[in-house]
Amino acid sequence: MKSLLVLIILIVTLSCSAPKKVDYSFFAAGHTYGNPMDESHPYGLFKPFKEKITFINEDKTLKMGFLLGDVVWKPSYWDAAIKDISLFQDSIHIVRGNHDGSLKSFQKRFRESYYCFSEDKDLFIVLDGNIDSWSISGDQLIFLKNTIRNKGKKARNIFVFVHQIIWWTPSEYSKPFPNSTYGRGEEVNYWSEIEPLLTKSGKPIFLFGGDLGAFSSEQRKKRYPTEYLYFKKDNITYIGTGMGGGIRDNFVIVDVLNSGEVNFRLIHLNGEDINGLGKLEDYSTNDSF
Repeated sequence: MKSLLVLIILIVTLSCSAPKKVDYSFFAAGHTYGNPMDESHPYGLFKPFKEKITFINEDKTLKMGFLLGDVVWKPSYWDAAIKDISLFQDSIHIVRGNHDGSLKSFQKRFRESYYCFSEDKDLFIVLDGNIDSWSISGDQLIFLKNTIRNKGKKARNIFVFVHQIIWWTPSEYSKPFPNSTYGRGEEVNYWSEIEPLLTKSGKPIFLFGGDLGAFSSEQRKKRYPTEYLYFKKDNITYIGTGMGGGIRDNFVIVDVLNSGEVNFRLIHLNGEDINGLGKLEDYSTNDSF
């Protein structure tokens, strides 16, 4: 009996001290067509991002990537962009941005603009903020509620992806300023309907928005780094990322550990130091609310 007790204590001790390892990783990259002011605009992906494809492919923990909308400057550029996207060895998920074409044309080229899937013990949800002026409503809201209710219960983490910074408001949640408020309705239902739904789930939620990165020299954006953001409120972690400003262009790699813990790597696209921007968590916007 004593030896059995010792064995149990030993097993528990070893399990508690076992090193945390990365189960898998994915990347999230916003506004991947880059600089809208570039007169010699490439048809495909933003050049500094395209140059990091080899780096991404060499990271064996990476299983997939999410392009968070505005993948192309014009819908007619999709063929060139898809040629660049084919260079990735990982599966790539496309989130529809306001530059990426109509819903009908997007669905014809890809799949539905909102959907979900599971990876390991985690749930992934792609949303389309263009359908109803940044609000998640109608059939899409029903889909989201059913997904959280039915599949979220068993999920370890829930990752949600949308192009627009749908939690942004002109007053309380005003920083950083997104690339554009194009198409935003007067009443966006994030804080009234979506945030309570996500909070009520009780699960760790990670919400990604990708409409950041361009126009870094504009006066309205000089007071705060605009190409990335991080903050946590209740069980929801908010992450913003994007490129096109030419100074702090970035994308985010997310490492999911075997413990379920989630870590972030903020990858700098400008210059030789990919860690040049520091940690994503250093740019919490909590103090601006």
